[in-house]
Amino acid sequence: MKRLAWLAAGLLGLTLAATPNLPEPGIPKARLTRITSGGCCTGTVWSPDNQALLYIDKPPGAAKAAIYSVSAAGNAAPSVRFSRIAFYSSDLKYAGIPQGNSMVVERLSDRKRWTLPTQGERLLWGPDGQVAYTISAQSGNYDRRVGRVYVTTLGETPRAVATVYGGGAVSWLDASTLLVSGKASALIRDRQLFTLKMQSGARRVLVTALNPRGVQTSPDGKWVAYSVTFDSTGRNGMFVQPTSGGAARKLDWFGSYQWRDAQNLVYIPLTLNVPTHIVRNYDLKSNQSRPLLDLGAKVQSDQWQVSPDGAKVAFRRAGDGNIYVAKLP
Repeated sequence: MKRLAWLAAGLLGLTLAATPNLPEPGIPKARLTRITSGGCCTGTVWSPDNQALLYIDKPPGAAKAAIYSVSAAGNAAPSVRFSRIAFYSSDLKYAGIPQGNSMVVERLSDRKRWTLPTQGERLLWGPDGQVAYTISAQSGNYDRRVGRVYVTTLGETPRAVATVYGGGAVSWLDASTLLVSGKASALIRDRQLFTLKMQSGARRVLVTALNPRGVQTSPDGKWVAYSVTFDSTGRNGMFVQPTSGGAARKLDWFGSYQWRDAQNLVYIPLTLNVPTHIVRNYDLKSNQSRPLLDLGAKVQSDQWQVSPDGAKVAFRRAGDGNIYVAKLP
């Protein structure tokens, strides 16, 4: 049963045929604003200014798919934001455009371009025009594939900063530090999650486990949240840990989570057979959780996003497939 519970962690939109649990009393009910119709869209993200949602769509009659924008207030029809589908940075200042085995990075303000030999791999956008990427072997057992992590400032020559197996760069912590996951050797069992100082090559191992999953760093880069499953009983669970090297803190809940700000995680707990999903808040400072909002609906296939300012949540509603927005208390 425990293995089934871990396996179901990413299936928050799944409705099981069983007698549902009763909703928790006293939780504020969400006032939902529907902002799309017709069961649209994929790849939904917030705009940097918190005012709109962006998503990929190809409405009936459109010649091709594009990236659309729709007001989070629900007071305007969707419009094309980018006619070209590409990998845009979260601040919408850069676009990554795949071209063969390379990635062309375009600065949107002046259309200046740089070509990076990424072998088709995705980019991690960093501060001050920096990017990172991992080039891995394209075949064979993933756990044994060598991955080489590269970093560069746009306009400079990329340089290799780490080699791992079955992993690669995860995120930027600050302008000089990456978070990396992978194995030190192809034949060992466990992965490490570690910080990497790019200039000196110094590493600080945070986690050693079979496979840390769902790794998300706080907006200030000082904390990391992750889960461990299918490992030993003592290792399995949900954790938060300071990236400065302090001890991991095991949490008493499991579910889908996102950072609201540098001190708070917003999460939807994995509770099977509930009629609606509850959004909760975990406070790192107090080490306490509290309910925020009863969505009055269920999230489809884990498709939900907290706004950059932490004030709202958008989600794709199970049943009609549309995007709804609610304010968070």
